[in-house]
Amino acid sequence: MKGTVLALAFFASVGLLPAQSFIFGPKLGPTLGVQTWNGIDRQPLVAYHAALYLESYNPDRNGSFFGQLGYHLRGSSQNVTFFNVGGNPTGRSRPTFEFRNVAATIGAKRRIDTFGDSKPYYSFAMRVEYTLGTNLDQYNNAQFATYFPVDPFVNKFNYGATVAFGYEFPFSELVGGFVEANISPDLSRQYEQPTIPNVLDPFTGNSISLREQTIRNITFEVSVGLRFLRKVIYLEDY
Repeated sequence: MKGTVLALAFFASVGLLPAQSFIFGPKLGPTLGVQTWNGIDRQPLVAYHAALYLESYNPDRNGSFFGQLGYHLRGSSQNVTFFNVGGNPTGRSRPTFEFRNVAATIGAKRRIDTFGDSKPYYSFAMRVEYTLGTNLDQYNNAQFATYFPVDPFVNKFNYGATVAFGYEFPFSELVGGFVEANISPDLSRQYEQPTIPNVLDPFTGNSISLREQTIRNITFEVSVGLRFLRKVIYLEDY
């Protein structure tokens, strides 16, 4: 079911492409994930992403539409210091919180005229995502249970926007490349946990209440990619 929904969203975007020529290709690169937990910023997560895209093509226009299907690691990290009963630090840890998401994106791109064939551009897109899995189960133990998120409260479906700026350059008539930077804030919540009473604190042995916890993703990505032009030429009958 989840694969069907994402596939339909992606291939619906292909319907925006003209029936003639189009551009397609891969893109990948590093990711910097940031999350806010109830308004408190966590430390960034350094990760990666990869995607395939299709884009409309019209040599007489600077604008185009595109659809994209990609794999993205969202998340954050946190600096944790451990103390003994005397209040002295005994060690440090930097746990990471990973949300492994597949994203289907539909958007529009606008190129800026230059004197040469290479062109800067900007784009805006909307996306829907499905969370395939997380790494949260590794913190599901008595030491961390009262402080870190747990899988039952992860929202599998999310949505958000993506704003990108990039630069295209040709290698030949049919092949080119590009570099791109984007910011992708989520409009929905990746994680929603209600208040949970009567939880045992592993450090004090006392019963406490966990306050409500909500998490949103903000992701910064830098991509490099290839552009392949599928060019259709119609020949007139004589």
